[in-house]
Amino acid sequence: MSRSRADVARTRALWTANKPGETAAPAYVPEAPVWWHVALALAAALLLQSTIGPRLAFRGASVSFVTLIVAWYAVRTGSFHGLMFGLIAGACEDALAGATGVAWTFATALVGLLCGRLSRTWLADTRLVLVPAAGIVTLLRYGAFFVAMKLEGRALELPLVHLHAALWQSALDALVALLVLRAAPTLGTGRAHRR
Repeated sequence: MSRSRADVARTRALWTANKPGETAAPAYVPEAPVWWHVALALAAALLLQSTIGPRLAFRGASVSFVTLIVAWYAVRTGSFHGLMFGLIAGACEDALAGATGVAWTFATALVGLLCGRLSRTWLADTRLVLVPAAGIVTLLRYGAFFVAMKLEGRALELPLVHLHAALWQSALDALVALLVLRAAPTLGTGRAHRR
């Protein structure tokens, strides 16, 4: 991947702006996505997940587009923004589900918080990390959902069936993350640097 002259100039400026005693390069940090792009992506994810997603179910699991959007946004913006966006996305999922209380809100906010921890690190731009991370985050989200349902007094029936579905869903989410990163390798990284 080639960088433009402006990107090279920004990188050199960041290198020279190191404080005395710093030996490492400053982290590459893309700007946050435009808010209305993120809102449209969330709306599309909710629409896909609630209408087409169940029809594309595989072994009792379907792709969690909302999880992938929240993870992508959190990796680009940080823990606080990821947490807030996760709260909003999870609340939308709970509103569509109807009988889950605040379980998806809690679980999706946790995903935003955890994925935001990758922000401003070299891991945020490494496909070898982001693809399995999508699967791991899906499992963590499902586990947090299970715990939240237990705390609300609404235990899930047939926990082994739910575990089976969570494992398949994590594999499907990792596969979709891989396909998206292959199709658009610079998704969200084409903007300016900042320190």
